[in-house]
Amino acid sequence: MGKLVTKIIFRFALLAACVLAAFLLLLSFPQPLFSYSLRVDNLVLHSDRPIPSLSAQNVLKLAQDKLAKSPLYSNREVYDIFVCNAAWRQALLFNKDYGAGGVALYPLSSNIFLRDSWIEQNRLISPLGTPVAADRTLDYFIAHEITHQATGKAIGPIRFLKLPQYIREGYADYVGKGSSLNYDEAKRAFLAGAPEMDYKKSGLYLRYHLLVAYLLDHQGWTVSRLLRDCPPQQAVENSVKQERRP
Repeated sequence: MGKLVTKIIFRFALLAACVLAAFLLLLSFPQPLFSYSLRVDNLVLHSDRPIPSLSAQNVLKLAQDKLAKSPLYSNREVYDIFVCNAAWRQALLFNKDYGAGGVALYPLSSNIFLRDSWIEQNRLISPLGTPVAADRTLDYFIAHEITHQATGKAIGPIRFLKLPQYIREGYADYVGKGSSLNYDEAKRAFLAGAPEMDYKKSGLYLRYHLLVAYLLDHQGWTVSRLLRDCPPQQAVENSVKQERRP
């Protein structure tokens, strides 16, 4: 009986290992699931639906302009972006992050996966079926997720996974949104305890973006120092509260 149990456990473990290996292989090479692609320099957009060429080129160039301002980004590195319009592709490739706007599964994969999009309008489609509004454009999501990949490649998987959430997501938002942040307005919302400044309530990274912008733009920190020193979030929040603006 003991040998039979051991044999069954071994077979289940082997099956689980095969499934995991197949999933990791799919994350690394999902191209067979996407029939359409378009390349602009080092960014390659893949989709399970026909890609409107001129609109897609514009979206990728907007993302490139934002990424070019980050010292972590290299235009010699090729980034593959997969737009999953079909819900089953999202469920398969997003896995536990199903429902998110996009995922960068570093270090498991170097690819970027996005949910269904309206490329002609530079918009991602929300789980409710409506375009994601305001400054969270499709090019924002592309730049945000690529920044995760670029950050991981710059500092390595161990340091990347140890980054405080406010730095990991705040810096990706800082790059992805470009110059759209109104710092004073965001700070007022932060000081007032506005719901959009609470990630758990809003799903937005605005609070983290504000803290990163404070360190980089108002304290003169470099990105290298930000990723190296990783000050506690509460300490940075206290400094923002005490900041005096002219």
